[in-house]
Amino acid sequence: MPKFLICAIREFCATALTPAFLFGAIIFPLGIWAVMIGVGSIKFERPALEGTLVVIDKSKDAKIADALTKYYDADFQKAKAKMEQQTLEQIRQSAGSGAARAVDMAADLSGLGTPANVKVEVLGADADIAAQRQRARDFEVLAVVTVDESTLELNPMALLEAQKRRFSNSGKIDEEKEKETVRAGSDAAGSDPAATPAPSASDPAAPAPPVPGSFEFVQGTKLRPDHADSLRAAIADVVKDERYRRANVDPIMAKLLQQLPVVDRSIVITDKGEKESNEGLTRLLPLLFMMLIYIAAITGGQYLMMGTLEEKSSRVMEVMLSACSARELMVGKLIGQGLVGLLVLGIYAGLGMAAAGRFGVAAQIPGHILPWMIFYFLLAYCFIGALMLAVGSAVTEIREAQALYTPITIVIIMPFVLMIPIMQNPGSLLARIFSHFPPPPP
Repeated sequence: MPKFLICAIREFCATALTPAFLFGAIIFPLGIWAVMIGVGSIKFERPALEGTLVVIDKSKDAKIADALTKYYDADFQKAKAKMEQQTLEQIRQSAGSGAARAVDMAADLSGLGTPANVKVEVLGADADIAAQRQRARDFEVLAVVTVDESTLELNPMALLEAQKRRFSNSGKIDEEKEKETVRAGSDAAGSDPAATPAPSASDPAAPAPPVPGSFEFVQGTKLRPDHADSLRAAIADVVKDERYRRANVDPIMAKLLQQLPVVDRSIVITDKGEKESNEGLTRLLPLLFMMLIYIAAITGGQYLMMGTLEEKSSRVMEVMLSACSARELMVGKLIGQGLVGLLVLGIYAGLGMAAAGRFGVAAQIPGHILPWMIFYFLLAYCFIGALMLAVGSAVTEIREAQALYTPITIVIIMPFVLMIPIMQNPGSLLARIFSHFPPPPP
């Protein structure tokens, strides 16, 4: 047997047959699979939304308060939950067994199909805001919602201007407006020294004017974030419905038109014919394959560098060089750790295929690209492994190796830098050049 093959077998056995490698490369992935099975079998049921919602409606005719009262009516909530359950059942029937599990988990986490038990307490415009805020802080109520006529603003330009002011970095009010406010306060005070001028608009203690198109939502620290999101979404829907009515648009018809899906059938024409394209999977698969290649190549390369340093420091390298040449030893070590990287690649690729089969998307993975993953792994490993082997053979301590490891680090992070432009334009000149350059396998 050639001496470099003997060195390769020795290198592979010294790395792959150790308890640490068995735990990190075999037992750990199996533990991930066990966790996936366990998480899939757990029902993450969200508790039902229960409590009191205080609504202070300052708008004309208090339409928002009436709509929220009807929305959280017990009969309406039961009908809404029944419709959601029917929709989920249709999705389960149309999806595969793996996808149905994902649908069930999403339904449990989002609370779909569970009616809310919320009592709406409507207060007048003269209600004590501070007292209601205290109730929200003490969690006596779920939240306190304040709406006014500006919430139902229909002027798009006014809403855009309000958003610009709200998200502006300065956060300061125009000086001219501030001067006008102070001047108005002085005129109102007159000559009476006891009169109090109007507060400056820049005074942080002064109440902020309502932002057009917005409502105030005050909650305590004990309210669950998902329950708060559900309440805010319900209020936003009610506000939109009232805006539709004021614009003489049927809210039900408007929602139906918005919910009607516009489905596209993406077809890719290849040399072998036409096939439908899954845009999400098309973007995800290259990233997954790159991560697999990255993990396998870096694992083998690091074992190669650290093993070389250890053998040099323990004088084992001198004994080995007495039986073979330096070229045979280096080639054997490169091949042996490459086999270790292939083993890691096979383990994680098998784990990924098993997960894809469990969630019902295994049929979407094109099998003809799997050999290309191995090909690009060999290119990446031979380049990175040779660099790490050169670092390990040039120094005797880890501290010295860190200085030489910097150029290799640049090569390692290069795939992540080039990932976005290559995925956006796979046929570009940049993609073609780096497809033939081993460090960043696309």
